[in-house]
Amino acid sequence: MADKLAELRAKCLERGAGGIHGIGRTFRNIDDDGSKSLSLEEFRYGLKDFGLSFPESSVQELFTYIDKDGSGTIRFDEFLQAIRPPMSQTRISIINEAFKKFDKNGDGVISVADLKGVYDAKHHPKYKSGQMTEDQVFREFLDVFDHGVKDGKVTKEEFINYYSGVSASVDTDQYFVEMMRSAWKM
Repeated sequence: MADKLAELRAKCLERGAGGIHGIGRTFRNIDDDGSKSLSLEEFRYGLKDFGLSFPESSVQELFTYIDKDGSGTIRFDEFLQAIRPPMSQTRISIINEAFKKFDKNGDGVISVADLKGVYDAKHHPKYKSGQMTEDQVFREFLDVFDHGVKDGKVTKEEFINYYSGVSASVDTDQYFVEMMRSAWKM
């Protein structure tokens, strides 16, 4: 199973300039019925579209392996978790460090209140032009990481999932750490 998943992962990473980030569009294109999940038939079609040829039994095995919750469909988050390469402990550590920097009150969630004093919204172009308030800028910032229901709160899992996608397109741990330190002034 690992070799088939590795082949699927490699093909997905080849699909777009943004690596894993480009897969969202591909997933939506494969999702013919707009359910935000893939049926076995849609998945089978998607594999062919990727240029992969697996025996039917392997398609079924791969589908079942990716369908972690056993729902009979593959949700977008299940798909992403399956195709993203695993992150090294070095990358996980720097992501945790960045999360801790933002989670000022230590409750395991980044909120608008946590961002005040850490993220300066006054330099944002939409704030400067009067199009957005400081809280709206903070909320827009959180929405980047906030998957699913946009509730203005980012859990550690959502933060790690976001950076897992970024990590997939960064070759070395050293560059990933430098990028994180630079972006979040750590």
